[in-house]
Amino acid sequence: MPPTSEQEALIKEQSLGILATVKKDGSPQLTPIYYAYEDGQILISITKTRAKYHNIKRNPQVTMCIVKAEGRPYVTVSGRAEIEEQDIVDGTAKVFKRFSDRPLPDNFEDGLREQQRVLVKITPDRFIP
Repeated sequence: MPPTSEQEALIKEQSLGILATVKKDGSPQLTPIYYAYEDGQILISITKTRAKYHNIKRNPQVTMCIVKAEGRPYVTVSGRAEIEEQDIVDGTAKVFKRFSDRPLPDNFEDGLREQQRVLVKITPDRFIP
């Protein structure tokens, strides 16, 4: 089911959310993350060294909560995450531009590879409330 216009507006407007993945023992792991929203997908840049990378590889079902500080409206998005390890530059650039006004460095792509970054694409299948 697609988001309502109010849900989609909130997702587009905000840039910080809390990502929930499932640990090996079945318990939740919550991580604050910056994201970009494009073509109905949530894009997140992470490194292969983080637990959430391994959690998503093991179980791609994720949930993310996006909150607007003023008035406290929120939307919780659940869906399936896909890890892209090759074609990551454009999507990662979109995420980085959501939290920094600085221009991307000339060696941006090399830096992504050195940091072992991947791009997580979440395809939402449920929006609450």
